Amino acid sequence: MQNNAFSKQLATIVGIFGICANVAGTFVSLISGLAHVGGSENFIVDTLVCFFCALTFSLFFFFVCIKKKDYNRFNSIAVNYCGFITFPAMYIVTGNLICGFPFYMLIIPIYYGFSLPLKKKFYIMPAINLLIFYDALFILTFLSPVFPGRKIIPNMKIFQTVGSFTINYVFIFCICYLISSQFSKQNELLEESEKRYKELSSRDDLTGLYNRRALDNRGEQGFAAMIMYDIDYFKNINDTYGHQTGDEALISLSQIVLKYCSNEFELFRYGGEEFVILSRLPDDITLELFQHVMNDVRMNFIVKGNPVTISAGIASFCKDYNRTLKIADENLYLAKTDGRNKIYMNGTEIK
Repeated sequence: MQNNAFSKQLATIVGIFGICANVAGTFVSLISGLAHVGGSENFIVDTLVCFFCALTFSLFFFFVCIKKKDYNRFNSIAVNYCGFITFPAMYIVTGNLICGFPFYMLIIPIYYGFSLPLKKKFYIMPAINLLIFYDALFILTFLSPVFPGRKIIPNMKIFQTVGSFTINYVFIFCICYLISSQFSKQNELLEESEKRYKELSSRDDLTGLYNRRALDNRGEQGFAAMIMYDIDYFKNINDTYGHQTGDEALISLSQIVLKYCSNEFELFRYGGEEFVILSRLPDDITLELFQHVMNDVRMNFIVKGNPVTISAGIASFCKDYNRTLKIADENLYLAKTDGRNKIYMNGTEIK
């Protein structure tokens, strides 16, 4: 309910309905006025009111909804314009209670009911709309000596009319509000569930690091340098001590490197024993930071009492993500073939 798609659909319905209803009302009032030559003043006023409302609605719809695409603001403007201007004006010029126009006014609590769960600070609006405008209009219809369409009606009829309309208004508002609130809660749960799913699908089950899928997504967003490294002689660890020990080694290495990571220096598990770091830092700072990582690994990466090292290839950003990934992999290959436990950057060993 809080997403832009729902606001857009609601704005489209309100805008098109408001414009079409008022345009149709303009023609109906004009034809009615021409057909009733005698005493046609009210129909002329009715025509002008409908035309003014249609024109105003069209301008709102074009500038706020279509041009600026501010659907929530248009919805708020539209419902308040209809509730406080259009419907009261049409009620006055079309014969008041006699023409049954209050039935149209019940459109407003429907809209308020569906929109208020999204804008909780506007709860006062339906109360003002009902008590000050609509109920006041009905009472003036009966009591004011100058109010258009006044009829001499017993006071009990006033209470019946105002009471029945108020009850219907409140009932419709409450039903729509409850439905909207329920949908809103369900949508929030769905969005939260989708967010958790995306987070889980982008994480490596073993190490908890972001995985290859997350790396590809982040890589497309831009970075300054890429570091690809893996564990030296990792196959020997698996063959000698078993895959469980190999898994423990991957976790241990991840914990060592994570101490140096930040939003500007992000660690990903590329696959197997290979890891990738995306750096948004300048090359010299990236290299200096990773040298600290290498020293920490040499001192603290121990598997079954034996020190284990890593080899790394670093590539400055080159044209695009995939090209940079390829260069980093080539530098890693140079480090592996040149004796391991080394860093190669842009084809050169870093001492």
